Amino acid sequence: MATDDLRISDAERESYVELLGRAVGSGRLTVDEFDERAARVYGAKTVAEARAVLTDLPAEQPAPERRARRTAGTRMPLHQRIEWTAWAGVGAINVLVWALVSLGTMSPVYPWPLWVIGPWGLVLLGRSVLGIEGNGCAQRARAHRDTARATALAHRERVLAAHLAQPYHPLAHQRR
Repeated sequence: MATDDLRISDAERESYVELLGRAVGSGRLTVDEFDERAARVYGAKTVAEARAVLTDLPAEQPAPERRARRTAGTRMPLHQRIEWTAWAGVGAINVLVWALVSLGTMSPVYPWPLWVIGPWGLVLLGRSVLGIEGNGCAQRARAHRDTARATALAHRERVLAAHLAQPYHPLAHQRR
């Protein structure tokens, strides 16, 4: 007995319908054609009947390889990039102001931008290298939200239990 004459299993039907779904995704079939063919697959009794719906479709091609995404450790998080950009922008403005003042007075002025750029840059460097984040407020807010949710759920369960504990009288709920 040839394999095409064997009765088809549910798992085989699902695999044929999955192939049809891929054909819709690649634009080879319309949704109406998919519906019609899927109905024929689900109604098929043998492998040959199910395979007949795929005859005009090309053999399945392997999916194209996707470019590997960067791993999380290779790129700085967005909030840190924003902080570093702000630091560089403010630092550049301060150095520009200091340079213009020094040129305007024709004598070097005390390098005060170092007091703006230095400490801020050291804090950012420490946070970036050590991974220290000031998310204590977020953790407290999350804990508060979880506590409030648990309290509301417990209250809801108590009310439901009290309601279910009361005997049901069909006539008590009718209006007179």
